[in-house]
Amino acid sequence: SAGGRSHVTDGTSALAAATLAGAFDRGADGEILLTREGGHHRRRIAHAGGDATGAEISRALVEAVRNDPGVELIEHALVLDLLTDADGHAAGLTLHVMGEGQRDGVGAVRARAVVLATGGMGQVFSATTNPAVSTGDGVALALRAGAAVTDLEFVQFHPTVLWLGPEAEGQQPLVSEAVRGEGAHLVDAHGTRFMLGQHELAELAPRDIVAKAITRRMQEQGAEHMYLDGRHFGAEMWQQRFPTIFASCRAHGIDPVTEPIPVAPAAHYASGGIRTDRHGRTSVPGLYACGEVACTGVHGANRLASNSLLEGLVFAERIAADLADRHRRGALPERAVDVAAARAARPVPLPAPESRAEIQRLMSRGAGVLRSAATMAGTAAGLALLTEQAHAHVAEEKPADPRVETWEAANLLLVATALVAAAAQREETRGCHWREDFPERDDAHWRRHLITTLTASGGPVSTPEEQ
Repeated sequence: SAGGRSHVTDGTSALAAATLAGAFDRGADGEILLTREGGHHRRRIAHAGGDATGAEISRALVEAVRNDPGVELIEHALVLDLLTDADGHAAGLTLHVMGEGQRDGVGAVRARAVVLATGGMGQVFSATTNPAVSTGDGVALALRAGAAVTDLEFVQFHPTVLWLGPEAEGQQPLVSEAVRGEGAHLVDAHGTRFMLGQHELAELAPRDIVAKAITRRMQEQGAEHMYLDGRHFGAEMWQQRFPTIFASCRAHGIDPVTEPIPVAPAAHYASGGIRTDRHGRTSVPGLYACGEVACTGVHGANRLASNSLLEGLVFAERIAADLADRHRRGALPERAVDVAAARAARPVPLPAPESRAEIQRLMSRGAGVLRSAATMAGTAAGLALLTEQAHAHVAEEKPADPRVETWEAANLLLVATALVAAAAQREETRGCHWREDFPERDDAHWRRHLITTLTASGGPVSTPEEQ
């Protein structure tokens, strides 16, 4: 709850109704249309607006929130750290609220419970499908608050992201797996379908297999990208079934009706995150998490395409139900603790905002689609140097300006360091974690989760879960 209010309501029915009211694509008979994506053996994915399913679900839910008079909405706010009471129970958050006409500056929100739904961490890599704000803020907050984080090494790279040139960085347009689900082919510059024979599903193999195959083909041929060929769709299908992708390609000077689309893998989805139980509860009392920031366990080592939308809806409803039940039983704190009495997490050394680009380069170079002990050691050393520089600036009383960009860089640095530490420890290949020096899966030693926390000195440590 925001603004010091502590009223909890069971909004699950309203959210479910809002989602069902979403304008999913339907056939002439009124039935919801389904499509296939990577790893699917049959059509099982509902879609909206052709290729804008997530946007439609978000629209319906945001509309429900805006129309709820019991919800105070603070937009354009960057969450900084968790506040806890004397018993270690979540008591609120510190925020940096930015933007013209907003309540600028750092403030606090009191709460009897906190739910994190801050999204992913794709911006730790140079190329990603994630928006610029996906800087791992929720995972960094949880680590600083003492919460357990797990499976950070399992980062899914989407195989078909629109290639915008060698200098392109940050968010890049996704070419949905559904394009391959409808029959588009992956080819190299010679027109060869290189996925044939590599997996029974060819282009619709699980994402890690396709991303690795594209990366290897690029290395073999010294190419910067491969191609996705959907010219046989024709203009009408492109415009009606994939209007967003079609417009994005056209905006970048590519006509998918007459030419194949240049594509390359990019960071897409984090299967790991804040460790939760089946009700979205974390290891910190009163702190919940759902969506990509959470690791609920349902994705395993390699998320099946489109399951993220379903996971977010299911666990959001479970969290709401759990909070409503705790409220009825009187199991929540009597009231939101005074902000002055709440305790924030440990101090954070803030790196220069410019370090963001260096973090991304280090991670893409050494901890991307293909990893090894040697590449990750180089990445870890570079990240450690950035951390040392941030600490040195604090010691010299020359800290970085604590603006939004600085906090995002700090969160990226912490999350990247934790991710590399976990990936270096897992000496096997499993799901979307591919070790060139350990190419086989090792169930005897590694069929378990790695649980990451921060040490007293602020560094991440990953401990294998007991079998």
